[in-house]
Amino acid sequence: MKKLMVAAVAATMASASMADISIKGDAYLQYADNGIAQSGSNTSNRKRVNLNVVGKSGATTVVASFRTDDNDANRSGASNLHQFYITTKVGPINVKAGDFYSTIGLGAWSKGEKSTDALSLSTKVGPVTLGIYTTNGGEVDTVTNTPDPSTGIIVSVKGTKHVASTTHVSVAVDIAGAKIKVIDNPKAKWTNLSAKGTFGGILVAAEHHKQKAVGTNAEQKVTLLHVGGKVGAVKWDVAQYKNKDVAAGANAKLAPLGSMLIGGGARGGTATAVASVNSFSKILGVAVSAKVAGNTLKVIYTKNTLNAGGFADKLTGAELILTRAISGGKLTANLGKINGSDDDSMNATNRGVRFDVKF
Repeated sequence: MKKLMVAAVAATMASASMADISIKGDAYLQYADNGIAQSGSNTSNRKRVNLNVVGKSGATTVVASFRTDDNDANRSGASNLHQFYITTKVGPINVKAGDFYSTIGLGAWSKGEKSTDALSLSTKVGPVTLGIYTTNGGEVDTVTNTPDPSTGIIVSVKGTKHVASTTHVSVAVDIAGAKIKVIDNPKAKWTNLSAKGTFGGILVAAEHHKQKAVGTNAEQKVTLLHVGGKVGAVKWDVAQYKNKDVAAGANAKLAPLGSMLIGGGARGGTATAVASVNSFSKILGVAVSAKVAGNTLKVIYTKNTLNAGGFADKLTGAELILTRAISGGKLTANLGKINGSDDDSMNATNRGVRFDVKF
């Protein structure tokens, strides 16, 4: 596959006069003072730089992404090529091939998962979009932050492969303003149904993922429901996530309601997150946000069931997140507090500041 891609790149970029090459990217710096599940407090400084080299020639685009990340041992000392793919159009068929990240449905079960030597094909037949996706597999490029059941201390666990040499097909259609998509994987025996639309100014999004028991893998069910809207200058959102069997999946990048307490892999890594979504069997929350003196102020409250060490720990989370555009980027300051946990070390506060920039 990689030899074919190199040949395709050479052919695509053979004429320098026709090629358009650009460099884009993003970076962040963040600092956290975490008290949740810690003995006292634990400070964390993190940074990451991501560069995308994009070459275009006609309908073909080649992307090579390089990343330096001090939270990943493989990328702390030097830039690492983490994406390399081609997109093009062959007649009515859209083609994407290479090493890239993809999301299933709305991301409740799998969000931003990395696959190697993947191939995605899609085409429209009237109002219906048909697709097929196949991959040799790939390591989930996230870090899951979860409490150690024996000590309560937050530990980082690198994601592992859960999709390998697999193929799924999809059908998507717009019906009455709603985008509906069904994805089916006959080999892994799972089906994903998602729908999203805005009706009378109210956003409604839902996902249901079901995987049948296969071999040593138990049946898995994951659902996500999100409703949101605006009242005057105030934006509101309500979301519920259910993970019946605490399925593993690959959703460390999912942060319901924009939470900075839940979702260790969100935003390229969130230092104040205490756990990833798949550590919870249930999350129910509400978020309210508004612009105040040039800042965006968001308040989030969640009722959660955390499953750690085989025990269900019911707890609540309260967050205050302030964002402001500054110096060509975005400054974010946040506070997150947990209450009601059976583990006293969890009933504490995490604080963080981060600066994000895109270029």
